[in-house]
Amino acid sequence: MPVSNTCVKTGEGQVGMLQIPYPDAPGPGQALVRTRLSTICGSDIHVVDHLPVPAGVPMGHEAVGTVEAVGAGVTAFRPGDRVVVSCLLCCGTCRRCMEGDHQVCETFNAPANLLFGAQGEFFLVNGAQTSMAKVPDSLEDEQVLFVTDIMSTGFAAIERAELNPGDTVAIFAQGPVGLCATAGARTYGAGLIIAVEGIPERAAMAKRLGADVVVDPANAVAEIMRLTGNRGVDVAVEALGHEVTFQNACAVVRNGGTVSSVGVYGGYTELRLPTGGSFMHRKIVTTLCPVGTARMERLMALIQGGKVDLRPLLTHSMKLSETPAGYELFRKREGGVLKIALRP
Repeated sequence: MPVSNTCVKTGEGQVGMLQIPYPDAPGPGQALVRTRLSTICGSDIHVVDHLPVPAGVPMGHEAVGTVEAVGAGVTAFRPGDRVVVSCLLCCGTCRRCMEGDHQVCETFNAPANLLFGAQGEFFLVNGAQTSMAKVPDSLEDEQVLFVTDIMSTGFAAIERAELNPGDTVAIFAQGPVGLCATAGARTYGAGLIIAVEGIPERAAMAKRLGADVVVDPANAVAEIMRLTGNRGVDVAVEALGHEVTFQNACAVVRNGGTVSSVGVYGGYTELRLPTGGSFMHRKIVTTLCPVGTARMERLMALIQGGKVDLRPLLTHSMKLSETPAGYELFRKREGGVLKIALRP
């Protein structure tokens, strides 16, 4: 029986390492995966700090790994396959999955379908047949790690906004998801890309991944309106999960434009919607990370074709056994940290 040294939530705002046993033979529809590369996500901080998730829950939902064993019904994968695993699990057969919205899978009770345990030496995947994808031999673990979550989320913020080539985009906050939205805007042909960020290292990374201009959050609305001739942007992306950035995104969208929200509003029970400016004629869309085999294969095809490279987001490296210290570093945003590569 494999025993995994895994990061778990030990209490509100706290994590620690715990030895978790896993079965040699996974159950029907499951796969046991040995971790090759994992990381810490902003959503992990929400789970630990804000959400009513009980102590003892294994943490982590972004990983590249090697299949150790599969259960009955899992025919697309076999032991030894190198795979990426969706951050949200999906069955592939419920009504929502059949419609293509695997992230809101009814079988796994979305939004409670988050993958748990990827910040450990082993983890178990439910819905493995449609929640994993094989990694092409030509791609490194570091190249594909983010297709499991933040790349898919950031690119989906642009896709759901129905960006047209040449559109003007403002992206509020250049944390990992916002940076992926910036890369997505560039990949999908945006004209002017305006990033909003006050941390110098993140502002520099935004320019590296495709932003044409970076403006300070303190005067972002006025500066964006100046840059667009007081017209406003075609698409504004909110990628922080704060009310003020949501309101600012609404304030800078042109008439008929789109506010695309992918921020996780863990500290809010409600958001106030400004009714001025373009309120009379705009779209507001929200996006939960698109997942599933086909989604991850498409994103890896973009990477394989040289359209995007998100490896620069991995600014720090630690051992999986050091994950609790990684949480503190990630939470404090010290030393230019964006994403931490966690390896066995």
